[in-house]
Amino acid sequence: MDNNFQIILQTAEQLATDYGNEGWRGDCNDFTQASSSISQELTNLEVERLWDEFAHEEFTANGVTFLFTRQNGDKIINLYQSDKKCPLK
Repeated sequence: MDNNFQIILQTAEQLATDYGNEGWRGDCNDFTQASSSISQELTNLEVERLWDEFAHEEFTANGVTFLFTRQNGDKIINLYQSDKKCPLK
């Protein structure tokens, strides 16, 4: 999972930067699709495993805060730059 985790971190950094003050929000499939600009290796199953590991929690890595929530049964990943107030809470 090390290489996949690096892909996840790079994707998160890109999304947090691209979406700036608004932050980024999407389900596991959205995140997997976004990761394709970094690598084709990451699968939806691997993103869902990450979500399962951090369900209803948050963590910060490489200047990006991940917030894992549910919405209408969907597994949602919220990303924002750690130095900004979370616009998604």
